[in-house]
Amino acid sequence: MAFSLDFLEQMGEIASIRKHEHTVATTLDRLAALVDGSGAGPVVPSAVRGLARGHALELFDVCGSSDGAAALALIGFATELLGAIAVDLAASPREADRLIDRIETTAGVPRLALGREVLRTRQLPDLPIDVAIEVQLALLLIFTRAQAVSLWTLWPSGDLKHVSHAGDFELKAQQTRETARTLIGGEAPGFGSGQSAVGIRIERLQPPAAALIARGPAPGADHRTLLLEAASGVLAALLDREALLAPDSPSEQTMMSSVDRRLARLRFDLHDGPQQDVHLLAQDLRLFREQLRPLIADEPHAGRLLGRLDDLDAQLVALDGDLRRLSTSVQSPFLQPGSLPDVLKQMTDAFTGRTGVEPQTKLSGDLERLTDSQQITLLALIREALSNIREHSEARTVTITISAKRRGVEARITDDGCGFDPETTLVRAARAGRLGLVGMHERVRMLGGRTRIDSRPGGPTVISATMPPWPSLEP
Repeated sequence: MAFSLDFLEQMGEIASIRKHEHTVATTLDRLAALVDGSGAGPVVPSAVRGLARGHALELFDVCGSSDGAAALALIGFATELLGAIAVDLAASPREADRLIDRIETTAGVPRLALGREVLRTRQLPDLPIDVAIEVQLALLLIFTRAQAVSLWTLWPSGDLKHVSHAGDFELKAQQTRETARTLIGGEAPGFGSGQSAVGIRIERLQPPAAALIARGPAPGADHRTLLLEAASGVLAALLDREALLAPDSPSEQTMMSSVDRRLARLRFDLHDGPQQDVHLLAQDLRLFREQLRPLIADEPHAGRLLGRLDDLDAQLVALDGDLRRLSTSVQSPFLQPGSLPDVLKQMTDAFTGRTGVEPQTKLSGDLERLTDSQQITLLALIREALSNIREHSEARTVTITISAKRRGVEARITDDGCGFDPETTLVRAARAGRLGLVGMHERVRMLGGRTRIDSRPGGPTVISATMPPWPSLEP
């Protein structure tokens, strides 16, 4: 039987495509095995791995199933995996470096290409802005293998502002500061061959610009510049968002009462308000079911009754899902009738009823001068702290202190429970998408304040927050 040349060529192309498909699929499986929990290091959930695999195979098919398409598919897959564990990687640089090396070896993906894609991708929407910047700089440090990276901009006064850094950084290093100011001013800093520093100017929607600088061994400086440029887009967006929400912004007083501000705060209102209530109600219902079950064990309709309780539990789960999807609101769930002491008393009474521990409350100063936004923030902070104490702390004493002074308001929640490692806990919470600890920081930061969590395994734990007076102009 004779075959035409065209037919033979087509058969060869089909065989080549199938070979590429098999090779890509096998490599994807090997990459997934690096983060499936079978070994040491961070774990990417199976659902995320499956979705990323589907994206990679679709990209491979659309791009023509060639060698180039295979490389794009593998880079895309690895980028999605690393993006899912970005916070974990930033918290463990050595482990992250080893994982990237294994990806490079397994997939044949250059570290530079992988780093550019990861650093371009906005993976950190739910983190406080300052934490997101720190994570981005930590990832940049890992991919560049530099000794230090730092981010700079200007204060409104025109003075140089150190935003954040990662690595072995000298804050007062004169050369780095001069380089940052030169870059922000739009001039070339004159990096010569053999120098250990590289830097770029980051353009923003509103001035001033920013400067991103990396220091490390001279070999690889060109690659570092490419990675700095890749990271600049995410950093510019974070800096612009921070400027938009800054309390000293000229339009801040208007923004604080606008729908945009309420929507920016909505996710935390939902988490700290209705979702907490639904969660507690579900816990009470399950406890009631377990208490009821032995009492009706001999009743002929026991199964039907317990099934009805299970239906109610399922409805609460569905309600929780609806709350998570809710995207519009005009009033915070904490803006309730009554003064702040009254609402706080309701919270502590509910806490005592569930734990048997009665918090000691100490209030001082003119709390009536607090704005609605400040009261919302304080109550959200306290409620989240009490929720964590109830679920994790095993504390025997809890103290809540709120002090309103001319220079602002201070709040402190102290417990003598088992304590925890704040850094590790924040990483795990961010990875799991839990907004409680993240919300604490973000709410207070929106009002120009700062939150601090002091704890260690064995306790005690102190959560404190300070906020400046609002409006900032005193009579």
